[in-house]
Amino acid sequence: MSVVAGGSIVAGVDGSAESLDAVRWAARTASLRDVPLEVVHALDVPGLLAGGVVPPPEEMLDALRARGRRALRTARELAAAQGVGDAATRLEPDRAAQALIEASRAAALLVVGSAGHGRLTSLLAGSVAAAVGTHARCDTVVVRGDSWDEPGAGGRPVVTGIDGSEAGARVLAAALAEARVRRAPLVVLHAWADTPSPHRDPRCVTDAGRRLLDERLLAHDTGDVPVEQVVVHAHPRRELIERSGDAQLVVVGDRGRGGFPGLLLGSTGQALLHQAACPVLLVRTTS
Repeated sequence: MSVVAGGSIVAGVDGSAESLDAVRWAARTASLRDVPLEVVHALDVPGLLAGGVVPPPEEMLDALRARGRRALRTARELAAAQGVGDAATRLEPDRAAQALIEASRAAALLVVGSAGHGRLTSLLAGSVAAAVGTHARCDTVVVRGDSWDEPGAGGRPVVTGIDGSEAGARVLAAALAEARVRRAPLVVLHAWADTPSPHRDPRCVTDAGRRLLDERLLAHDTGDVPVEQVVVHAHPRRELIERSGDAQLVVVGDRGRGGFPGLLLGSTGQALLHQAACPVLLVRTTS
């Protein structure tokens, strides 16, 4: 599933600076698309149950709710500064992963923040990252780095990685949509392994990659989006991370062969979530 006009954008906020960055990014995107924005804060009440059954004192719950409301007020103010003055807010008792996955059922895009330097915030810590990436019913953006907020960042390209799978076609469609709404150029990348079989001629592999990109792009209406096709003899993970330094957004599949094998739950996806220099869009490639 990819972001569509009219669908809401949901941002998760936990009060951290990184999650507030995610709110700002989500608000800008909602403003570009002219779609509603909703901000969700999870109280994680189940994590406070003593012995898994005894609820916490009401005073503790009151303090959590007050902190959550402050985080949501700050998020609304930030959203208003980005042109979204009517952002909806919601306080949820569940854990972050459950609250966000549930919210994704009615959303077109789910946006969360990351802490950078290889450390993920509570919204994406450990099993929560896998749960959101695996079970969200819509596309997910992990907002990374600071370059997206710099002057002139809107002129940077959207970068995507493509293979020959059906899921790769969905990724390309989503990347084109992002480039179009942002009025940005699109870089379509096909990277093949560092150490190909000695029985395969590198020139033949490169030519096959070029034909693949030509075929993929012919199946889509690129319209007024400037498209650069790149076929490289390099590891997809390293190539995407390197190119993220000059991009405003990297678009890949959420898992498996949705762009490159092993994304999200494998080494390539984990590397992108921890090391990309710009926001990463994980396109939902399974129903």
